Amino acid sequence: KTYVPRLALALARKVSEIMSCQFGLHALQEVPELCRISDVDIELLTQGRHPDPGRLLGPHVVSEYVVVRCWVSGAQAAAIASDVFLLAEDSDAKEDPPSEVALQPVPRCPAECPWLFEGAFRLTGVFKQDTWHYEIRVKYNADGGSTSLQDPYSLGALLPESFLRTWASGNPDQHPASMFGAHHMELFGMRPGLWGTRFAVWAPDARAVSVVGDFNFWDGRAHPMCRRNEYGVWELFLPIWDLRGQKYCYKILPSEGEHVFKTDPFALEFVDPSDGGHDAKIPECDDYSRSAWNGTYPWTDAPWLQHRSHAYSPDSWATQPLSIYEVHLASWAKCEDGQQSSYRTLAEPLAKHVKELGFVAVEFLPLSQYPSEQSWGYQCAAGLYAVDSRLGTPDDFRYLVDTLHKYSIAVYIDVVAAHFAKDEWGLARYSGAAQFEYEGELGELPGWGTARFNYSKPEVKSYLIGAIDHWIRHFHVDGIRLDAVAPMIYQSFGREEDGDAILAGRGVVNKDGVQFLRDLCSQVRSSHPDVLMFAEESTNYKWVTSRPAADGTERHAVNVQDLGFHCKWNMGFTYDALAFLGADFTHRPNLETFGWKKLAWYLAYAFNERWVLPLSHDNANSRSLLDQMTPNGADATAKLAHFRMLLMYVIGMPGRPLLFMGSEVGEEAWSFSRPIDWKNSVNDKPKQHLQSWVAKLLQLYRETPSLHRQDDDADGFAWIDKDTTGRCVYTWLRRAKGEAEAIIVINASLSQVSDYHISVSQSASRHWRCVAATSLADDPGADQLYASMATEVAPGGTEFLTDLPACAAQLWLAGPATSGYGSATSKGAGKIKFQVNHNGTLQHGDVLRVVGDRHELGNWHPAAGVPIEVTTDICCVKQTTVDIASGSGPLEFKFVIVRADGSVFWEPLDGNRHICSHNGGVALVNAEFGHV
Repeated sequence: KTYVPRLALALARKVSEIMSCQFGLHALQEVPELCRISDVDIELLTQGRHPDPGRLLGPHVVSEYVVVRCWVSGAQAAAIASDVFLLAEDSDAKEDPPSEVALQPVPRCPAECPWLFEGAFRLTGVFKQDTWHYEIRVKYNADGGSTSLQDPYSLGALLPESFLRTWASGNPDQHPASMFGAHHMELFGMRPGLWGTRFAVWAPDARAVSVVGDFNFWDGRAHPMCRRNEYGVWELFLPIWDLRGQKYCYKILPSEGEHVFKTDPFALEFVDPSDGGHDAKIPECDDYSRSAWNGTYPWTDAPWLQHRSHAYSPDSWATQPLSIYEVHLASWAKCEDGQQSSYRTLAEPLAKHVKELGFVAVEFLPLSQYPSEQSWGYQCAAGLYAVDSRLGTPDDFRYLVDTLHKYSIAVYIDVVAAHFAKDEWGLARYSGAAQFEYEGELGELPGWGTARFNYSKPEVKSYLIGAIDHWIRHFHVDGIRLDAVAPMIYQSFGREEDGDAILAGRGVVNKDGVQFLRDLCSQVRSSHPDVLMFAEESTNYKWVTSRPAADGTERHAVNVQDLGFHCKWNMGFTYDALAFLGADFTHRPNLETFGWKKLAWYLAYAFNERWVLPLSHDNANSRSLLDQMTPNGADATAKLAHFRMLLMYVIGMPGRPLLFMGSEVGEEAWSFSRPIDWKNSVNDKPKQHLQSWVAKLLQLYRETPSLHRQDDDADGFAWIDKDTTGRCVYTWLRRAKGEAEAIIVINASLSQVSDYHISVSQSASRHWRCVAATSLADDPGADQLYASMATEVAPGGTEFLTDLPACAAQLWLAGPATSGYGSATSKGAGKIKFQVNHNGTLQHGDVLRVVGDRHELGNWHPAAGVPIEVTTDICCVKQTTVDIASGSGPLEFKFVIVRADGSVFWEPLDGNRHICSHNGGVALVNAEFGHV
């Protein structure tokens, strides 16, 4: 028999394990002098000021020894447990090798933090740190049991070298947010089964960095981070099972001065800043790591993304109807109890409202984390990777996007990559020097009090491009509107002495910023070819958008490389339109921009870029869009009429229309702190009429290819009348290949223009129908009368006629008439609605009548004429509707005033008014007594 004692089996197993690790350790009673830590290192470590704690802590080979040091806040005793320990060299060979070796406290630590423990071992074999797994067993009080911990400083380098190298070059091979920031994760590639939280931050000018938070009582001495010297990156893995939801930040010792607390530039979640807090949170909705522990968000928008890939592909996006509803989400609506709404509670109401209006996209003012509500989100201090926590979690925002996609509504967000707020806890001088921003004057934006990003640094470029990619990839947003592009282009933006040159596109260019913008657009187009990029660029920089250089345009003459955006916001278009419609009526005919009629100037440069035509938050802040219509003192009716006309002007011009929330109901000046008064608008008939008008125009815009398909093509537009007579009448043609043409007419005066001639080409359709119209005299619902307006160009003719009431806007489409329209050359209607401005000529007891050559109009007998007695909301305007019997042919009529004493006052016109009539339609006569 062969007898193998238990000790021999144990030794055999141990030898096998040692052979696999290729080394063993003999515990020593004392730490050799060669291996001892210096007093300077101890002082720096215990003060949270050590520049390289990884050099001291964890296991290290010194000559033939291995020294293990652990740093555990609050510990009173510590031991190390492992399976590679060998018997002491002077021990009895019959003993089992120890599984645990006590570590000795370092006596030179100060009494308030005696947390440093060490042990020394003689090394046998070849030491390999990556194969040695040991635990630290800690006692926090003398009478308590021990707690097993994985030593954070035994894990070696955490972030891959390849990532750090490519990050530093500006082209990271992995997403920056997957590496930096805080992530609850398993170290699967390094230590399978080891869970905890990995922290990493870029702070190249720091002397020391610690991670602090709820989990270590915000003690900057507890968890010093290890530096990857070449890259200025600090990292640490805390092998604690679950820290999700706990607050944290970094305590940074700058190159000069004392410690500062800085939030995480890559934080994915923050506390609600409403009470003044600005701490990051270890994320609970972390798409970069949670697939291993909680699954990803259950998106349901695959059909939308499939549609987007076709409709907004590089070859098709420019021909799609693109109407945008701009939203400041926090003030769009409140809950019924007055509390702040959330991403989830707003999702369905917002989606339904946008769908009913007919917009195809929403654009949110910035929703990344920002400190001050007064900035509307445009002054972020550090939270470019996190959603605004005031409204909910990242998954709540995903729910909102998912819901909008369910309704086939695209989602665009504003991103600020030009500058950031200089809050002391944010990005400003992050590690003691200008890190994210330029140094000196170039790093300042006068007037805004913010810091400008430094586009010359590859790491900053990686940070900014990574943030935009993060929103696209992880929140499924369909487009990015980059705010404040001009400060990225011009070095002296914001300096009063250079303002005119910058506006003209002649400022000193920041080549770093220009190259960054090109790189950004190129990467988005490459990685996400169906995502659109919009630029809010307020100068005449050449060029912003990517498009062919059309013959005859300035762009064709100056053929230079563009920035690569899909569309540029045209604020000049908006300012010109608002200035014109806000001016006194007597001044309007003479208003010009660079020698062009103000409402026509846009077409001098319309095809140099691809445009968004914005009636945005910038235009609705101090005064609402409605209040800016007409000169001060005008009544509500005039303002509403002008605003309806403005909307027709925007829809009819080449470009993508954008409207700020609340403008569809004539909301008062917007405030971030006050929600839209939706309840009041429901009970306000004029506001509902305005909302219906918006919906009608947007429907026509979507369904009429000539209004959008060739927005960027000069062949899609032609002037018919640029106010050639000085009557403030503008008429233009929109066309698209193979589609019905459209004509838009604007009468921006208080005078009616009767028998207005609209010229068309000989090859154009002979049949035209008016599908939308409005005027000063419209009462709520009156625009429905225009549904049956139609006309026909005479054989061989090249024009048709229409009557233009005061403040009128009409949209005509080519095609057969479906019903009649009453005008001087058109087929008539079964009803005629008369709206007459009597200019205050009526006295008490007088009756205004319409008389004419039909029995329905009294056969020219004033006493038998039809009374026009129904008052309207408009001063001096009365109306009535008359049924006309079957028949056709011209109808002649005039207005008369029958005095109380029986005398008759005919309107002083040379000749009679004319209209044609036939069955089935309604004609509108909008006239001024005694004037044509």
